[in-house]
Amino acid sequence: MQQSAQKYGMVAMTLHWTVAALIVFAVVLALYMGGLDRGNTKDLILGIHKSVGLTILLLTCGRGVWRLTHPAPPLPHTMPILQRHLAHATHALLYVIAVAMPITGYIAVAARGRETSFLGLLPVPILVPLDRALAHNAESIHVYSQYALYALVAGHVGAALYHHFVTRDDILRRMWPRG
Repeated sequence: MQQSAQKYGMVAMTLHWTVAALIVFAVVLALYMGGLDRGNTKDLILGIHKSVGLTILLLTCGRGVWRLTHPAPPLPHTMPILQRHLAHATHALLYVIAVAMPITGYIAVAARGRETSFLGLLPVPILVPLDRALAHNAESIHVYSQYALYALVAGHVGAALYHHFVTRDDILRRMWPRG
């Protein structure tokens, strides 16, 4: 469970890959939902999307706490300083977006007075005032943040593949469950 000097531990890997899979799932749900007319199917998909978003928020917060108490293995000394800074910035921004998108999605719904339940079982309290402008602004941030998410994920995955196939270092293997 502990991280070595060269590889992330099982907890960090599990959180990373679970959040990554949930983000992909949330994006797929959002894209599918965008093509639906109002009705029961869209409401069901939206409910699942909101539960997935809340799960991403909770797991990302847990992952942040884990990361603070279990530092990442150091980057290779051979990695150029600019790449190191870009890696740190990308990771930080991925954390920010994984927290900001669920929060802005929640605010967009709650500020309209619409209820949210977690997995259809636990009601999520409305913690913001009814405010159309707030709802609209939160929705705009939520919608436009997807493009930042796409760019960050593409950069993150691209960099991991670059390091694996071009520089042939252990960057990808540090987070890969095997090897």
